[in-house]
Amino acid sequence: MEIKKITYPLPKEHYNKSLFHIQKEQTEFQFGTVSLKKGTRIPEVGFTKHPSHEISIIQKGNIEMLNEDGSIKGYLKSGDVVYLEAFEAQAGNVLEDTKLIYILIKA
Repeated sequence: MEIKKITYPLPKEHYNKSLFHIQKEQTEFQFGTVSLKKGTRIPEVGFTKHPSHEISIIQKGNIEMLNEDGSIKGYLKSGDVVYLEAFEAQAGNVLEDTKLIYILIKA
């Protein structure tokens, strides 16, 4: 067993902080935190597609999520839990300083 405190990246660090990264046979798990500043877009240009399923818990903040055609997909706010399929396109505009916890699962 390994125990860690939930901590977020410091302002001068990368916005993503991995707390656990575990690979067992054909399954890989990653658990971490993200801290995003109001007024930024994630990613800066285009969309991210990664090979892992993602579950994120919005601890604080508000993100406007975008469809690939630029329309608004929805809003992620404090208390929301979101699931994204592997390779699902994702991008968003950070409307408030935001902190979230994420779990990536790759089989």
